[in-house]
Amino acid sequence: MKISSVVIVVATVLSGLAAASAFAQSSAPATCRQGYVWREAFAGDYVCVTPAARAQAWQDNGQAATRRQPGGGAYGPNTCVQGYVWREAGPGDLVCVTPATRAQAAADNREAAGRRAAAAPAPTAPAAPAPQVATAYRTGEWSRWTRFEGIEYRYRWGFNPADRNNGKDVDALYQVRSVQGRNWEGEVRSLDCKQNFVSRGQRVVLQPGQAKDVKFVTPNCGTREQPSFRPNVVKSVRID
Repeated sequence: MKISSVVIVVATVLSGLAAASAFAQSSAPATCRQGYVWREAFAGDYVCVTPAARAQAWQDNGQAATRRQPGGGAYGPNTCVQGYVWREAGPGDLVCVTPATRAQAAADNREAAGRRAAAAPAPTAPAAPAPQVATAYRTGEWSRWTRFEGIEYRYRWGFNPADRNNGKDVDALYQVRSVQGRNWEGEVRSLDCKQNFVSRGQRVVLQPGQAKDVKFVTPNCGTREQPSFRPNVVKSVRID
């Protein structure tokens, strides 16, 4: 990247953060007009948005770690992987989202004042948001990296009881990276909860040194409180 390009990128980021900071100073807890809810993308985020936008913010928060460049990058430890940008919904909001989601967050910030209830009395203290444990998208801890047939991989579950078949399904989340000098082809999968049969899976092709995030829906082998799935990885065997 040329020096002039870096200057433009940095200036754009600073401009976005300055606008978000000005918005945060003017925002305060308020009752939303009918049809809108608090976004709650971070602590103290009382911007009124549609329920769909709030659900998107929660889901993006749950996926934040998988969208950051492993080991950091040009913009430090919060550098996003290719295809994602900082959300910048408020000061210091460095959650990686799609460009469309960042544009929506900026639009919601601009519309914030018009979405508050006109006659709502100013509360003496911020009302505590309703507990989100039962509905917010959650992810488990990453497993340790495992080396297998020319790759390394790790996995964890993603779970949203409100969206996943009443808690019967989870997202299988994998990070897979090549550690060999030739192409690798195989499949990351999940096994049936009770038998050693393949349940779900997704084909993966890696070039030398390439890393990929993989996600697919699979049955929940645990509970709503403690989700789980049975991971499995297999390399394709070429038969001439």
